[in-house]
Amino acid sequence: MLSLLGAALGFGTSVLPSIIDLFQQKQKDAQELKMLEAKGKYAAQLSELKLDELDAKADIAESEGIYKSMAAANAKSGFAAALSGSVRPVITYLFVGFYLFVKITTFLYALGNGVDFQLAVQSIYTDQDNLLFTSVVSFWFGSRQFAKLRKNNG
Repeated sequence: MLSLLGAALGFGTSVLPSIIDLFQQKQKDAQELKMLEAKGKYAAQLSELKLDELDAKADIAESEGIYKSMAAANAKSGFAAALSGSVRPVITYLFVGFYLFVKITTFLYALGNGVDFQLAVQSIYTDQDNLLFTSVVSFWFGSRQFAKLRKNNG
């Protein structure tokens, strides 16, 4: 009986280091898996930051290119440069002038035909007019900010 117990004890003690090694290897593998996941997340964040940096550099390069070409055009011809730079504002002024002409004419026509003042005002300024006004203002004053917000939220 003692020999059987000795054999079992000898076998158990010879297998015990292998079981401990297996347990330690499992812990090492779990730790390495966590490290790989952390490195993957870090790499993803780093690549996202690099893309943001490249976008910012592209925006800067684009702005610099526009300013350089405008400066070159200004140096060559003052009139052509002024005309080129005034296209968008002139179109905006013409559009706003035409818009105001139509709205004022419609308002005066409505008042001339006996429409109540409040009803005439409500009929010439609608939700579509509000949308148009908002679009023009945001184009001229907020288009770059909105683009930055979309990039940050997207």
